[in-house]
Amino acid sequence: MTANALAEFIQAIERRRKTLEVYTDDDAIVEELRRQFDTRNVDVTHRSLGALGDTGFVIVRGGDGAFRGAVGVDQFRAILSPTIHPPWKLGETDQDRSELFDFLENTLFTSYDRRQMLAAAREIEERAWRIGTGKLYVGFERPAALAPQADVYERLASHSRLTIALFLADAWDATIPDGVTAVSGSDGELGEYWFVVFDGGRNALEACALLAEERRDGAFYGFWTYDSGLVGELVSYLETTYQIA
Repeated sequence: MTANALAEFIQAIERRRKTLEVYTDDDAIVEELRRQFDTRNVDVTHRSLGALGDTGFVIVRGGDGAFRGAVGVDQFRAILSPTIHPPWKLGETDQDRSELFDFLENTLFTSYDRRQMLAAAREIEERAWRIGTGKLYVGFERPAALAPQADVYERLASHSRLTIALFLADAWDATIPDGVTAVSGSDGELGEYWFVVFDGGRNALEACALLAEERRDGAFYGFWTYDSGLVGELVSYLETTYQIA
């Protein structure tokens, strides 16, 4: 990995091409999904429902055209207009977003807003809360972005076997939550990326990560993954680059 290596992780995902086939007669849904996912690694195509009379569904195909999964269009509302819950409450809600997150794993999104990013981050933090052990590394770009979430990480740190490190582009001058390590860097990389990385604790199957670059103010480009190998590479990169013990 070279300098600004977080960008290289996104570039690696860009090579994993996918197609989202959107079956709906609602043009607004198609345009919104194109805005969110029409990237260099995703083709968004529109198919008419015809006589099916359904609310619509989406099929995802890999780069070889092979069927990877299908989900109803209405389930995408959990991604496009998410409701935010704290990690310890997420499992108690009626919304089961795990299927949708599995469905879109390693699929690049192109214009997530802060609310969508926070909802995606909560999915990963919920795993860390549930497992209660392992490493959780979070980059919030700037102290101002972290400040409203400090209580969340203080509560996550109540799991004494969960190691939490927060990465910031500038020094954190407020009180650091108990059990949390603050890491700062001045090379510019930390000020451009929002990431949440959980190594899964003792179970590699629980490993997951979110990584996104803020390419415009409040608009993020990135992906999430459950690939334990890729998550391990992210953990190793952060620990080596920012000298985390």
